[in-house]
Amino acid sequence: MGASVSAINSRGWHSWFIIILLSGIAEVGTVEAVEEHYRISAENQHKELIPLGALILVDSANGQDYRIEWDEAQFENHFLSMRPFKCLPHPVQLICHLPYPYEIERKIDNDDLTDLEYDMLFLHKTPQEYGINAWNGLYFKFQRDRNGFAGELRETDLNVLQAPPEEGDLRPIDPDALYEPSDKHWLRRIIIEPVGS
Repeated sequence: MGASVSAINSRGWHSWFIIILLSGIAEVGTVEAVEEHYRISAENQHKELIPLGALILVDSANGQDYRIEWDEAQFENHFLSMRPFKCLPHPVQLICHLPYPYEIERKIDNDDLTDLEYDMLFLHKTPQEYGINAWNGLYFKFQRDRNGFAGELRETDLNVLQAPPEEGDLRPIDPDALYEPSDKHWLRRIIIEPVGS
């Protein structure tokens, strides 16, 4: 009987030792996700910067995930064409953010910044116009720039977004439909730089 109890106790301690050891390995293997913080700024034709918000990057299995925190204080609320918009004020041309309405992964890698571009869609209008037209689309073509990203202004017709894309199509905006902008737009670039630079 004593030998049997001793054997059970031995196996019990052995099991507890394995559990504790595995728990320690799991804790060591758990690495807290490191966030990289960037500031988002609009650059006008005089190269003056207007703060728009923050971009937060987190490493993932296939690139980086991101989220955007807009600086709401920089935008005015407008109700245009029967829907709300947040617009950058200007005496000649309002520039209004168009939230991308369909499926988006919000991922960044070295070769593909399209999700970021889709989150930076805008429409322009004069302050006197009652509505807003998706024909007047502003698209920022991004590339890596130093430690951050720079988006160069393009014009495009965003009416393509009025109907949902086919299932699985995460890129409904045709790259060949992006055009060099006219000089009338006061917002020329979007600059994304590391906080502290």
